[in-house]
Amino acid sequence: MPFTNLKTTLSFFATLILFLGFASMISSSEPVVPIAQTGFSKGISEAAVEQPQKKKFAVVIGIVYDNNELGNIAFADQDAASVYRLLTTKLGFPRENVRLLQNSQANRQGIIGALDWLSHNPDIDSGSDVVFFYSGHGLRSAPEAGLNLPGVTNSYALVPFDFMSYDYLKGQGLLWDNELAGYLGGIQAGRMWIHIDSCSSGGFNKPGITGPNRVVTMSSRADELSSEIPESQRGVMMQYMVENGMAKGLSVEESFAAAAPWAAQSYGQNPQIADEYPGNMDLGKSPQATN
Repeated sequence: MPFTNLKTTLSFFATLILFLGFASMISSSEPVVPIAQTGFSKGISEAAVEQPQKKKFAVVIGIVYDNNELGNIAFADQDAASVYRLLTTKLGFPRENVRLLQNSQANRQGIIGALDWLSHNPDIDSGSDVVFFYSGHGLRSAPEAGLNLPGVTNSYALVPFDFMSYDYLKGQGLLWDNELAGYLGGIQAGRMWIHIDSCSSGGFNKPGITGPNRVVTMSSRADELSSEIPESQRGVMMQYMVENGMAKGLSVEESFAAAAPWAAQSYGQNPQIADEYPGNMDLGKSPQATN
């Protein structure tokens, strides 16, 4: 090859290399925006994951007792666990805002402590959702119930796990309706669902437990027993109202209306409701979307 042509060729390649290098410098000087920071990607991730809402609080109690003094209960602790999962996975309740008490955790001191936390919680206001759920034994002050207490009439009690440590036949160690009303009555939440799944639960239909912006559901009348379903290992109302209703997106009222006839027809218990909430209470949606 002639020297002149070789020189020309080398000059061409040198120019090309310099040009490519300069172009690379220009390209590399541009900022790199991580994909996670772009609006499109951020919108996708937020839509896919339901974020817990800070203004949701709950106390969930389920007790399987270590004796059959008041009759056998087999699945109340599982009922409480199911409600806990419903609240924290589908209804936006942060785990740190839900007190779950099962069996020995739900002794009288534990229940009182949880109710005290709920009733004196400074973060609960008119924009909050609150849930109180109880599954366990229920008693009433009547001779046939073994609680013929002088001067105590038409009173109803929840039964803590450690009730046998007290003289419960004299009313000691129980959580009476007036005590429960004292803890729950002062809570000024925007929405509150209270569910009592026990024998004689209809007796808890009293002011302080019931009230404005609340729905109180009770598994039976004040003089009735409440049952469990061995096949599903759930309480009757837990199965028909919560599992078959609220867990599938129905409101509290819709779920109760669907469950109550099944409970009456198949198990001889007549669930009760005290509804002072305007509209349907759907705890999976904001109050604005519900009303």
